[in-house]
Amino acid sequence: MPNYNFKQLSPHDFEELARDLVQARDGIVLESFKAGKDGGIDFRHARGKDSTVVQCKHYAETGLMGLVRDLKKEVPKVAMIKLSRYVVVTSVGLSPQNKTDIQALFGPVLATADILGCDDLNNLLGLHPAVEQRHYKLWLASQAALDRALHNASVVQSEFEVERVHADIKRYVRSAAYPRALNMLSNGHVTIISGRPGVGKTTLAKMLLYRYVSDGYEAISVLTDFQTGGDRYQRGKKQIFYFDDFIGATFLGERASAFTKNEDRAILDFIEMVRASPNARLVMTTREHILSQAVAASEKFKHARIIDDRCVLEIGDYNIGQRAEILYNHIYFSELPEEYREALLRGRFYMEIVKHQKFNPRLVEWLSSYRRVKSIPVERYQEFVRTLLANPAEIWHYAYEKQISDAARSVLLALYTYNGKCSQALLERAFLALNALRAKRYGFRSGPSDWRSALSELHGAFIRPGSQIEVIDPSVLDMLNSAVRLDVQNALDMIEGAVRFEQARQVWTFALAEAPAVRKFFITEHERVTAAFERLLNAPRKVHTTGGGTAYFDDSHELRLGTLLQLAESLGSPRIAEIAVAGIDKLLADWETEGVDITDGVSLLSKVSMSTLWLSPSNDEIRKKIITALVAEASTGCRSDELREVLHAVEPKELDAEQVALLKTAASVYREQRFSSELRDCGNESQFDELEEDLAIIANRTGIDLEGQVHAVLQAKAELEDQQAEHEDRLRDEWKERRYEQMSADRAIDDLFDSLRSPG
Repeated sequence: MPNYNFKQLSPHDFEELARDLVQARDGIVLESFKAGKDGGIDFRHARGKDSTVVQCKHYAETGLMGLVRDLKKEVPKVAMIKLSRYVVVTSVGLSPQNKTDIQALFGPVLATADILGCDDLNNLLGLHPAVEQRHYKLWLASQAALDRALHNASVVQSEFEVERVHADIKRYVRSAAYPRALNMLSNGHVTIISGRPGVGKTTLAKMLLYRYVSDGYEAISVLTDFQTGGDRYQRGKKQIFYFDDFIGATFLGERASAFTKNEDRAILDFIEMVRASPNARLVMTTREHILSQAVAASEKFKHARIIDDRCVLEIGDYNIGQRAEILYNHIYFSELPEEYREALLRGRFYMEIVKHQKFNPRLVEWLSSYRRVKSIPVERYQEFVRTLLANPAEIWHYAYEKQISDAARSVLLALYTYNGKCSQALLERAFLALNALRAKRYGFRSGPSDWRSALSELHGAFIRPGSQIEVIDPSVLDMLNSAVRLDVQNALDMIEGAVRFEQARQVWTFALAEAPAVRKFFITEHERVTAAFERLLNAPRKVHTTGGGTAYFDDSHELRLGTLLQLAESLGSPRIAEIAVAGIDKLLADWETEGVDITDGVSLLSKVSMSTLWLSPSNDEIRKKIITALVAEASTGCRSDELREVLHAVEPKELDAEQVALLKTAASVYREQRFSSELRDCGNESQFDELEEDLAIIANRTGIDLEGQVHAVLQAKAELEDQQAEHEDRLRDEWKERRYEQMSADRAIDDLFDSLRSPG
């Protein structure tokens, strides 16, 4: 018969075990019927007028005294419910007299046979081994399993610390990746656990390893290279080999360009040896970007299709309920003082954590470690956790700084200049320029395959390839922001290596808004910053298409010059001011033959108006010329929002009669040529409201009659509202169903965390 003390189980785990054992013993199905910590009900079985309630009491630490004390509180609750049968399940060991005393508290509703203590539960587990097998924490975290594991993990040099893994089992929550990886080990004998930093790769690998060790396998940790594993291999013996970060240990940084000493061959030979052995197993972990990097660099890996052996662990493998259990287990088994636990429970703050888009197990481990948070006052603990969730960039820092090549870092910095997303062709051009500059500046080797290998290296780890390449998670951009703040030279590299003006503007905008240290550095290096922006000011921004038209890319000249004015004032650079003034003169001349970008032109007008620089000609003269150009451009046809911006930017007293007439023409042209298409493009209530507001402003300022257009907007809006009402009616039942499911899930999470609350 098993001999568990159940201390390795949380209250939630114990309740699920009790439910399964009572169901197996009595042949019934129990309904979860929780009502919080004071409801007196954990599970219920109802048939006709008969009603059975099961109450679970997990008192692994407080023992019999705590059990009896709390059962006395349950007596009036049970009397109010008017049950046919009451069942008490506890982890406390009970003598016959103890059971008699407990039965006397409740009377006939509680039979002595329905008081199940520690010994009774062990007896039921012996009678129902399937229940025992299903509750893996029960036997994996037991003393017997620990003793077997300690005996079988008899390796002199090992990173597999049995006691630590045994302790971690209590916190572990099986994700969808666990059965996938276990199946790979059973069928193919080899699994590679890959994924992003912090997602739980090492924990999953160690749980798999511990499972096999407790089943009689000898654990062998491979610490340096696979030759060590080969030396320890014994034909016919049950062995499980474990290599954490198996490529990273021999294949980091600049060594990514090539394996040395046939390391890839040694890895593949060892894998094939394990596959061929009926008694050997191999568990490896690696970060996804390192595995991609290795496959790209090794022809042997490509042909061996090593990537087929991987089990990718992603945050998506954890559903909301499993996320809640991860947090719950870490808190329940942590050393966090009561006041910190209460802070997590206050206002259902735990729900905010488990539903956060940046949730991952490493963050949970961090926030539940008292050693890490004890310097945080308890009243600021929620704020600390929110900050950690909002900016988990530390998870990416180590991999960025230590585990990817210089070329891969150049790719990420180039992608950063496009705010984390751009086409592959555009990114490649930006990378080639930036990587060449950085290779020369910092003395690292570069070659023609850098782009291809770096992209492969980052695939699935830092970036998500496709028609648009983008960062795989917003926290990657958070990390890059931090990298620019900490190493300000990165900012200058990106500006000097830029091929488009918009790249430099992206870096400057970040420096201006969020990075004072970068701004200060730019002041000391103003000559180099000036040279870079002067070069980019004249970078191409249009191309002629095959159909005879013109396609525009990169920032408009209006936006470029507005950025230069801002830069000149912030850096106190006379040279940039001179470049900006010369650029404005050229722009004014170009406007005589080229169109004006109205939105960026209005922005330039605003910057000229607010500038403290002494421009030549004067600020007022430049302003007048810009207004003239904007009004003339608007009169040829523009959108309602563009015309509204022009009208907002100029005062009526600034306009001469010709300009007033041009604005009337602009309103008339819009009414006749542009309004209908804008109305068709409106797809929601706010867009109709914005268009109606624009029409009111235009009519008021120009005197052009737009009442018919306003009526058309209101009519179209009413039709849309009718359509939406019908659509909402069709979806209401579906929404209610989803909402009910969500509320049920939320209630289950609330019930789970209620057990963390202190009594009383």
